[in-house]
Amino acid sequence: MAQLTANELAYLKIYFTNLIALIGKRLHVRQEIIATAIVYFKRFYINNTFYDIDPYLMTTTCVYLACKVEECPHNIKQIRFPYDVPDIAECESYLLEEMKFYLVVYHPYQVLIDIHEQANMPKASLQAAWSIINDSFKTDMVFVYPPHVIAIAALFLSRVVDQGNQSDVEAQQWYADLNVDVTDVLQVVDELLAIYEVWTGYVDEKMPDMVSRYIADIAASC
Repeated sequence: MAQLTANELAYLKIYFTNLIALIGKRLHVRQEIIATAIVYFKRFYINNTFYDIDPYLMTTTCVYLACKVEECPHNIKQIRFPYDVPDIAECESYLLEEMKFYLVVYHPYQVLIDIHEQANMPKASLQAAWSIINDSFKTDMVFVYPPHVIAIAALFLSRVVDQGNQSDVEAQQWYADLNVDVTDVLQVVDELLAIYEVWTGYVDEKMPDMVSRYIADIAASC
């Protein structure tokens, strides 16, 4: 089996997360749909490799399926890119089988909105936290931590970006009232800071070649 360094593995996650987001933006779909597609993509490749199914075909298929599941269906021809309709349909069947037809995905976004409304936080903090949640999908933390922990960690980091209008005392009381395990929140924060550090070395133009070499290495090791 081909071996990747920790950074290269992180680069692949960033690359395909960005690619799915790009497809979603071209279709003008909600961020939640993009997030669902990313989770589907990650779930499929837990037990499969890029050699088993073309990852570019899988990104397209995941967006197509996520649109249907999130009740925002698009004609398959709108997102086929270089793939034919039968290719996406066949890939969708593999994806559904791998996920055992369990398609429900819970995201941190609604938790973030609820907390924002209850705490009357400034809009700038909401926007910063929303962006941080988007970045969290470049990691695998969605499989480790519940949505509310990720949402709270994003809010915690957003205060670094924008202090808002709460005093430190008010902020400490607000976090205490949430009754959440601070250890988990801080672990998520550490993982987010780690991916931001790795991201500084990411070069998008190099990724197609890295993907091709990775698939070739897998094929050679089979």
